Amino acid sequence: MKFREAVVDYYKIFGPEYEPENIIPTAGSSAALYISLASVLREGDEVLMWSPSFAGHYRILRELGVKASIAPLLRETGYHPHLDALEDHVSPDTKAILICNPNNPTGTVFTEKELRTIGDIALDYELTVFSDEIYLHFVYDDNRFVSTAFLEGLKERTFNIMSFSKTFSMTGWRLGYTIVPEKCIEKATKIARITAPKPATFVYAAGIAALRGDMSYVEERKQAYDKRRRYFCKAVDDIDGLSCHLFEGAFYAWFDARSYGLGSEEFCRRLQEEENVALSPGHRFGVNTNGFIRVPLVQPMEILEDVIERLSRFVHSL
Repeated sequence: MKFREAVVDYYKIFGPEYEPENIIPTAGSSAALYISLASVLREGDEVLMWSPSFAGHYRILRELGVKASIAPLLRETGYHPHLDALEDHVSPDTKAILICNPNNPTGTVFTEKELRTIGDIALDYELTVFSDEIYLHFVYDDNRFVSTAFLEGLKERTFNIMSFSKTFSMTGWRLGYTIVPEKCIEKATKIARITAPKPATFVYAAGIAALRGDMSYVEERKQAYDKRRRYFCKAVDDIDGLSCHLFEGAFYAWFDARSYGLGSEEFCRRLQEEENVALSPGHRFGVNTNGFIRVPLVQPMEILEDVIERLSRFVHSL
């Protein structure tokens, strides 16, 4: 219960206030997302989501037999949704909306206007909202994180999926949680008991310490990521044939390498074989993403500078 109380106190900084009963702790955010989706969706249902988006979202939906209705995030619009076309992606089978904010891999920080439009669609069509918010602390420049559940009418239909691995660098501890709307608590709790192992007892104590402790570490990480994104995105964009935008949130560079005529898989395979640099093929992150590459900016600057040198040498050899 103390862990759940710590989560409630922490989350009300960003969104609405919940009761401890709304919090379901999990061994990582993937389990939190699975519990949330399985509490509402059935085989054959459809979820409105965006591409590019986190590869793990697609995998869980496939396991549940749930279809994805894909709305694109395009470079031409700064990887923000085309609001006037969103409703076109809703069908009679659509039961929910899945949003990652800030988005992995594009770094999109959805604006309040965009979230209100998404929320209006959810209200008009009686859709559940699944909001993956694990990068909410890593937002840059004048961009601002807005909690989906904080918008009028959405708290009662929104699951908030959270993790300690990104904010507090607690990847090996396997700690996450989902904040569950009141009407779904009983069902979600049953699914959690059947399908998802709970975190180890000592991990709860670590989570409480992180949530109630000094947040200066998180701010330091944000500043480090900001410095890396400004350097790396410009450096990639300056390489002939590559195009990389300055992302707004999270910590992933997402660049376009399609001009070289290689698919994402081949590009990354050859880069690793020839220059010993391992990056993430973009085709795993949705539709129409082949030829894009994702780079987690979690390494120090000297390594990123070396990556740029090797990447430049590689593409100039093609």
